[in-house]
Amino acid sequence: ERAKGGAGRGSAQRHNDVRVLDGGEAWPPLGVLPVPPAAQPREIGQLRPGEALLLHTDGAEDARDRHGRFFPLAAFLTAQQTLTPARLVAGVHAALLRHTGGRLADDVALLALRNDRP
Repeated sequence: ERAKGGAGRGSAQRHNDVRVLDGGEAWPPLGVLPVPPAAQPREIGQLRPGEALLLHTDGAEDARDRHGRFFPLAAFLTAQQTLTPARLVAGVHAALLRHTGGRLADDVALLALRNDRP
């Protein structure tokens, strides 16, 4: 997921433009099988100043509440204020736990990157 700021700099609350980046074909987790020799890197965009990138495993989007509803990750990211990567990861994790009643059925890995260059 890529969250891009949409409000001006002095604003008290910042709304984000969230885009899902298609990384192409899914592969097994790193280390389970060797990377195919013919695999080529694929450019999927550029992280511009002020933008953030949230990488996550499928457990983040597949988490369900007691009614079977999926966690609305994109909606959650859209509503966030500008946060440090550590606070973004902590916020997503806390929201996932709230959504699932504290019981995640699948593993979740989250990694947030932000370009802080002016």
